[in-house]
Amino acid sequence: MAKPAFEMKVTGVDSLVKTFKNYFDDIDTSQILLDAMSSIGKVVEVQAKILLSEQIYNTPQRGGYVRTGLLRARTTADTAKAGKNTISATVRSQQKYAVYIELGTSTMQPRAFMLPAAQDKADEALQILNKALDKFLRAKVVK
Repeated sequence: MAKPAFEMKVTGVDSLVKTFKNYFDDIDTSQILLDAMSSIGKVVEVQAKILLSEQIYNTPQRGGYVRTGLLRARTTADTAKAGKNTISATVRSQQKYAVYIELGTSTMQPRAFMLPAAQDKADEALQILNKALDKFLRAKVVK
């Protein structure tokens, strides 16, 4: 697979995982938490595509570029991965110019879509993570 042109990792559970690792050795490989992080990645992906539609595809066309929809189509969320005391989901775009849209250039203003998507969905991500952690802890307590 080709290296992504631009990617963003959704993290933030690292300190939580480290804290709970003292009590539960399997928390960083828990399928419940991996599924939750994958869901968070998907939520951010969907919001990024909505922002792309609003900011790029539904605005008057400027310059000589052609809108093909490839940036939106090639923006995807990967399945969450576990590392040492970390769980992360990656939202990425294979389009070479994605980084220029997100960050801008010396001649073009940024039209960020990934970072605002993650910020817009922060509360929903926290709810997903809370539900998953509750499910994980309930499974441990019941055993």
